[in-house]
Amino acid sequence: MAWPSLYFISIGTPIIAVESGVVEALGWNQYGGWRIGIRSFDGKRYYYYAHLRQNYPYAEGLKEGGVVTAGDVIGYMGHTGYSAKENVNNIETVHLHWGLQLIFDESQKEGNNEIWVDCYELTKFLYRNRSEAAKVEGTKEWRRVRELRDPEVEKHCKNNASMIQ
Repeated sequence: MAWPSLYFISIGTPIIAVESGVVEALGWNQYGGWRIGIRSFDGKRYYYYAHLRQNYPYAEGLKEGGVVTAGDVIGYMGHTGYSAKENVNNIETVHLHWGLQLIFDESQKEGNNEIWVDCYELTKFLYRNRSEAAKVEGTKEWRRVRELRDPEVEKHCKNNASMIQ
């Protein structure tokens, strides 16, 4: 699977959630380095963000099982990965490696019939409709500038009262 990579930003640039959903995977992967996996609320799309920043890859408070809203800052650009040892920068170019997996049946999630989408056209669309983020003074954090009220987040949280946004 050849995944699209975005080569245009420096270490620490905020990464924005493409779609609202639940954080399904968070942690180290020997190929993807620090990475995040977010599943859409309907379970049919899985977004993979990889090669995040060394030592401080994720936005504060991000955790597996947590809910994110489209446009939220979820992590930071880096070049980690290609190492069995955790927290290693083994990639020369800082970039975001991200993919979109379509899941029509759970067997497609980790099976031989996975469906991944080439995100190049989607990337151009998102660039034209990006969410502005600003640095939080005195911290390593970034936050979105304009709040977004996503009815799907509210509906999901209402239906899953134990979830914390």
